[in-house]
Amino acid sequence: MMQVKAISNITISAFMFALAGMLVKYISYKMDVLSLVFWRNVFSFIIVSFIGLVSGKLSFKSERKGLHALRSFFTFCALITYFYAVKNTELSTAVLLQQTSPIFVPVIALLVLRRLSDRYVWIGTIIGFIGVAMTSGVATHSINGGDLSGILSGVMGAAATITIWMMSDTETPYSQMFFFSLYTLIYSLVFVPWVWESFSLSLLPLLIMLGIVTTLAQYFLSAACSYASTDKIVSWTYLSVIFSALFGYVGWGEKLSFSMLSGMALIIIGAKITLRRN
Repeated sequence: MMQVKAISNITISAFMFALAGMLVKYISYKMDVLSLVFWRNVFSFIIVSFIGLVSGKLSFKSERKGLHALRSFFTFCALITYFYAVKNTELSTAVLLQQTSPIFVPVIALLVLRRLSDRYVWIGTIIGFIGVAMTSGVATHSINGGDLSGILSGVMGAAATITIWMMSDTETPYSQMFFFSLYTLIYSLVFVPWVWESFSLSLLPLLIMLGIVTTLAQYFLSAACSYASTDKIVSWTYLSVIFSALFGYVGWGEKLSFSMLSGMALIIIGAKITLRRN
């Protein structure tokens, strides 16, 4: 039952990440990346604080504030690099490279937590990544700055996921979201001199929506990590690549080739393999 809850939550998170990518792709034509990150963090903090006030969950108490600050820093860097990648390369490719994070999770877990993931995690993660590459068609173009930024986003996302794993035993998903939104907003304040004049009221609905979607993506990721071992479920975030491909097909008539459909099948197979136990 716990495993089902973990998969359900991380699937919703993957869907939200894919939806956020579409919003970023559209908004980035009208706003620079630093402004986009800043206003995303502003509206995310407002939304999370409002929910906390209404529900009575708002609290500044936590024994893991250091980990909250570290998780927020890694995610803050991941946001900047991911948004830059989305703006400067194809959406499916940016999502693919950001989703290299499952590969780095067991590596970082080994180096930092001294935890060696079982063989099913490694096998499933690699199979899923091959499926991601087939789905996105990453091999069809040369590497550029946007691609490198996407890879860096994957590394930062993996580091953030590890910190979520480390504090999921004591911190609730809401507590993680509140401190995440608070610290990322604080980090964003350094951008104020450069972004204040870039705000446009015409973009307000989209920025609010982006704040909601990215906050939900992080919330459901935190919830998933509280139900199961992170290294066993993190490869399910590869589903965001499938969602992105489907969004492209429905919204812009992008073709779904046999290679892409085969890649989607490998993503699901790889994710299921990681759940097996020795």
